[in-house]
Amino acid sequence: MRRAESAVPRMWAGARRFMLTGLALNGIAQAVAALACAWLTHRFFEVVIDHRTGGSAMAFGLIGAMLGAGALLAALRVVERVQAERLGQDYAAELRLALYDSMAEQSPRRMQARSRGATILRFVGDVKGIRRWMSLGLPRIAVGALSASIALCVLALVNGTMAFAASWGFVGAAVALALLSDRVDPAVREARRRQARLAANVNDKIGGIAVVQVFDQVARERALLERQGAGLADAMVAQTRGMALLKSAAEFSSSFATAGVLLAGAIEVAGGELKASQVVGAITAVGLIAPTFRDFGQALGYWRSARVSFEKIAAFLATPRLATCAQDDDGDSSAAPLAAPCGAVEIEFRGVSSGTALRAFSACAPAGATVAIVGPSGAGKSTLLAMAARLLEPDGGEIRIAGAPIGRYRLSELRRALGVVMPDLPLLRGSLERNLRYRWPGAPDTEVARVAALCGVDELLATLPDGAQTRVADAGANLSYGQRQRIAWARALLGSPSVLLLDEADANLDPASAHGLGQILDGFTGTVLMVTHSYARMMQADLVWYVEAGRLLESGAPAELMGRMGRTRRLFQREANEAG
Repeated sequence: MRRAESAVPRMWAGARRFMLTGLALNGIAQAVAALACAWLTHRFFEVVIDHRTGGSAMAFGLIGAMLGAGALLAALRVVERVQAERLGQDYAAELRLALYDSMAEQSPRRMQARSRGATILRFVGDVKGIRRWMSLGLPRIAVGALSASIALCVLALVNGTMAFAASWGFVGAAVALALLSDRVDPAVREARRRQARLAANVNDKIGGIAVVQVFDQVARERALLERQGAGLADAMVAQTRGMALLKSAAEFSSSFATAGVLLAGAIEVAGGELKASQVVGAITAVGLIAPTFRDFGQALGYWRSARVSFEKIAAFLATPRLATCAQDDDGDSSAAPLAAPCGAVEIEFRGVSSGTALRAFSACAPAGATVAIVGPSGAGKSTLLAMAARLLEPDGGEIRIAGAPIGRYRLSELRRALGVVMPDLPLLRGSLERNLRYRWPGAPDTEVARVAALCGVDELLATLPDGAQTRVADAGANLSYGQRQRIAWARALLGSPSVLLLDEADANLDPASAHGLGQILDGFTGTVLMVTHSYARMMQADLVWYVEAGRLLESGAPAELMGRMGRTRRLFQREANEAG
């Protein structure tokens, strides 16, 4: 297995660098517009108060210019919001693809060990938290800090005392936010933890609602949901309280900056250093940039939430993945060509181990042979098939296909050579045709028709009003078990794979479906590994492997094993007697 080469995609890569540059230019433009508003306000008061020309054309012109500058500032903030949202959505899209790639390269058994609700929360809740920081938090801080710095520098050129007073107010906002932000972090983490628990529970109940109903546990599960919902509500209120405290502290500090400018300006006016109109202009400038600092509190709350989401996503992306192609001793990672991509291949297990499921398992399936893997439940039979499909990596030993280590083949090439039917591979939501073609979406209609006829799916299509366009529910829940199995066989056989891996593909079948599977196996020319508990299916095989406690205890032709008193005969004795 390998780890993700880079945990989380870089925030400032590709087009996002240009988006950030656009936001910076927008911030400069906002500063210019704010300063223009302040200067126009100063000029208006100077004209009206100092020169007592309130009804002059100049006064009305200044009012019009102020309205224009205000409109420009408002328009720039709209553009900023759109630019910021595009920035956040771009990164969110890349995060979702990175999560999908990681999920697609992980062992299915590792994925199954995770809570499905928590995994969904990675794609939805955590990505949303990071997008919100990218769209609403970071741009406000970047644009606000840039525009405020420019405005304060210009204000310092007008009057250093007022600029100093304003700066202390904003510095106070920064200190207050730094001191209070640590109080938000525990609340954010607790809310995130409760969201994950609730999502996992709801997802579990969606899939198992029939179990809840049959065993009359509706009231009990409702009470659990109520408790989890109440706990989440309390955690979200605590999180909101912390974030509101941050925002309020920033608002108070920005008000303090305005008061500081007013006081300093009054002192300067009293001393004859400034005119009243200049003070009004300075207060206008501070008032225009003050909302930026008020937003800092909320932006910091977004960052706290995003930081937790970053940690969760980074942990998910760092999960060991299946290697797409193994390296040789010289570090060469070039893939070996599959020896017979359209014909039968040999499959060999050499001392393969996997936890307690398999222990130094060694066996060889000759090319073109049908091998029945039998034994008690929990013996490691399904693990063998999962390893042959590279859905699971062995802890030790080696699997060879067509004479080469399985890791020497690219996953895409290997899986094109495999047709697989397993309980862990359900039908997918969508049309029936989509499921039939899933292994090979571009398969010719003649090939689809061939496997449909071979597996009896054509008879099923004839009974459905919408035929191949019939919608399939999650896991094929709207179809009978036999119908789902026929579609799964057709999906696996599309394109005549070299190897067919069947895990209990004959379990709980009606006689007609069981007979159909027997005909499929008789006509298949590739190599077959099938886990079965059926005596008839075992007798149809060329070779039988009896597996128990992760070890191969018997191997041979069916007639040979049934002809002597061994484990295989004892396993099928009753069925053999009934068959005569």
